[in-house]
Amino acid sequence: MPPSPEQERRLGQLTERLAAAEARAQTAADNADRALAEEKNRADVLNQRLAALESQVAATTVTMKRVEDTPSVATARSGLVLSGFVHADLAWRQSAQDQLNTAGALLNEDRFLIRRARLRASLERGYVAGAIELDGNTVRGATARILGAEASLRYPAVASGEVPLIMATVGSFKIPFGYEVLQSDRDRLFLERSTAERALFPGEYDLGARLSGGWRFLRYALAFMNGEPAGETSAFPGRDPNHQKDVVGRVGVDIAAGAPITIAVGLSGLSGYGFHPGTPATKPAVIWQDRNQDGLFQSNEVSSVPGVSASPSAKFLRQALGGDLRLALRLLPFGETVAYGEFYLAKNLDRAILPADPKASGRDITELGSYLAVTQQLGGHALIGFRYDYYNPDRDSTDTQVAVLVPQNFIYQTFAFTAALTSPSGRLIVEYDVNRNHLGRDATGFPTNLKDNAFLVRGEAKF
Repeated sequence: MPPSPEQERRLGQLTERLAAAEARAQTAADNADRALAEEKNRADVLNQRLAALESQVAATTVTMKRVEDTPSVATARSGLVLSGFVHADLAWRQSAQDQLNTAGALLNEDRFLIRRARLRASLERGYVAGAIELDGNTVRGATARILGAEASLRYPAVASGEVPLIMATVGSFKIPFGYEVLQSDRDRLFLERSTAERALFPGEYDLGARLSGGWRFLRYALAFMNGEPAGETSAFPGRDPNHQKDVVGRVGVDIAAGAPITIAVGLSGLSGYGFHPGTPATKPAVIWQDRNQDGLFQSNEVSSVPGVSASPSAKFLRQALGGDLRLALRLLPFGETVAYGEFYLAKNLDRAILPADPKASGRDITELGSYLAVTQQLGGHALIGFRYDYYNPDRDSTDTQVAVLVPQNFIYQTFAFTAALTSPSGRLIVEYDVNRNHLGRDATGFPTNLKDNAFLVRGEAKF
């Protein structure tokens, strides 16, 4: 039976309603898709902004770690920073005397002194970097000098505090050997470097050219240098009496094993030539010595001294090998624990404490040194530390005792106990050094410890 007109009309209405509902559903689905796409685009923009912010935070963290909360002054010219520090000391030593030594130098070391007063300007702009550092002190009277001055090209143009893949430097800079030589004086808790470092690399700075850089956790440095550091005791500090250059370098790794642990380890080497100065010729001479103190000339009081021909200057080979390790732990709730150490094995390299000259001694001189240090942070404003260092400037020396040839002991040992009150702008450091050596003699003439313990107080200001 065919549908009635009324049924057909109702069926048509239902069909129209169904089509309208389907159109509305499609429109809602399209709107939902557009809204979802817009939300996705907004999420992508937010993720990009978040990544950029994280990169900025990481760069800021590296920079803050580098300066260690030390305030600096930046000029209007981007990349130029001024900084500095002052070390004002008060020292007492057991060996101090109100006398002069045979060279006319003061033997009193109980005094106030400015150990270091440094001003540094550094520039990092694109592919160019440079620095100049001035030093003033009163260690041997009031002195002012240029200590560091360097110009560098680097690739790529990294942000401040980051290590470039390669950097070429020329000028006066720290000798790239080991950890302690390169450590900043404003960062080190102990008042001075270890005995071995002060003997082999006195003054830390030398003139030359250097290639350095890093990739991920790898670090390297290779330098060609004069070989006459700023603090050596010869007549040629900062100069070079021979045309051969010292080759010195270090390769190592710096690993952040995790948030609580950081490890750095390296190997260093040096090869170069030292200088033995020649002597001028002397004429024959006649000497009268008044042996009986009677003021009268007698023939048996006259002696002759023959003339000596001139001797030419000569060079000698010197070498060194070193290893360093540093471990930083952030496991204790009250602060970071740092343990680090180093060893030195060298030949004919002592340039400050017992200067090596195999041409004068007739044999090579072997030096051996090491140290081990531990520091512990106590909250935000205190730091304590202990360091033991050992140095033998001549492992093969001998001495005659009761007509018997025995090894001669030149060993230096120091036990340093240090504590400091700290702030971002300075520190107050107290240190007691127990110094052991065999430079003294007892009543029978045998070697004994020369009492030379030291108590030192340092006020440090950073700016």
